[in-house]
Amino acid sequence: MIDDKKLVRLAIEIAKISKNNGNLPFGCVLVNAEGEVILKGENTINTDNDCLAHAEINLIREASKKFDFVHLNSCSIYTSDEPCPMCTSAIYWSGIGRLVYGLSKSEYYKIVGRDDPNWVFEMPTRELLQKGGRKLEVVGPILENEAAILHAMD
Repeated sequence: MIDDKKLVRLAIEIAKISKNNGNLPFGCVLVNAEGEVILKGENTINTDNDCLAHAEINLIREASKKFDFVHLNSCSIYTSDEPCPMCTSAIYWSGIGRLVYGLSKSEYYKIVGRDDPNWVFEMPTRELLQKGGRKLEVVGPILENEAAILHAMD
């Protein structure tokens, strides 16, 4: 059986690496049906000078070059935080069949604030995915306190 908590913790560890590399503290992992980690993704917005270089986008770009939609449908993505609308859409379009996340967006915004409207886009993952025709299992939030530490340290 796949251990969701262990894999969310791995995504949190990757988020720490991302932060240590000078980027935003977000990370993710892609796991196959057997529970093996097949890809890791970290945020590289600052180091790549690319506003789209979210951890999930970076991972999905790599995954889509290696695996087809059918294979990705049997995979799960584990993220340190609930994905933003862009990343949620990318997960949907990639074919990934399951999403498990740590920190919810509502808790994230309680920590970092909503002062700059340019950076606030609150669309819950489940709400956005309900608009699509394909079913994608969503689990989370789990381990919110552990994931929240990444943002509280700023």
